[in-house]
Amino acid sequence: MNTFINDDTGETLYAEDLPIFATPIIVTKYNNHNDHEFEAFKKVDRKPESWFTSVNTTFPDVKLDDPYISSDLVEEVKKGLLNHTKKVMDAYNMPADIRFSSFWYNAYYEGQGQEPHNHLSPSNINPFWCGIYFAKNCFDGQLTFSKTDYSLRTQQVCDWNVSNVNGYYNELFIANIPNGHVVYFPPHLQHCVQVGKENRHKMRLTFSFNLAINRDAYLPDEYFRNEPVSSRVGNSSA
Repeated sequence: MNTFINDDTGETLYAEDLPIFATPIIVTKYNNHNDHEFEAFKKVDRKPESWFTSVNTTFPDVKLDDPYISSDLVEEVKKGLLNHTKKVMDAYNMPADIRFSSFWYNAYYEGQGQEPHNHLSPSNINPFWCGIYFAKNCFDGQLTFSKTDYSLRTQQVCDWNVSNVNGYYNELFIANIPNGHVVYFPPHLQHCVQVGKENRHKMRLTFSFNLAINRDAYLPDEYFRNEPVSSRVGNSSA
């Protein structure tokens, strides 16, 4: 309980606000980050037709003959990230018997980015959790999570910015996550990426992934185990 004391009367009030229905994201330092060496490559627009914003992406997976990052390096990163992710899930008492159902990279220069999107599937075959590894030249303010439930707007309006519950009314969360870290989030959470002049001559590189639980009790047949997933406002992935 929080204690509030009225300055005029001296009266004491005990109260607390509870973050019910909160959406968790997990940010963790990736211990193997310095083991990987990522070389910059030229600016390229390589995106699916259904995406709107320019980006060099391999979504939904990195092919063995990818022209920019070697298959050996991709496998090295995948192995390190999966081992790390299993430890994170175990630490949070969540299923650690997991695998990547999709794993891709996104490379950006100035003017490129990702429109608002989530990682839900149109066929409702959705990931367990999702993640982004901040590999190279990732700067503050580029990744933003946004709220898609606007039911709070039906309340009578007040200046909630000066209230003690202002955090519940924010519709945007700017994730200032440094290189060498990983953010995990549930697949419904909408997010976007905007890359500016800070990456004019420095390539921003991230690896994104969707996770699936390996247990047959959770994934009843082969189709559900192998379906790659992502969707956007149209449809997408950071």
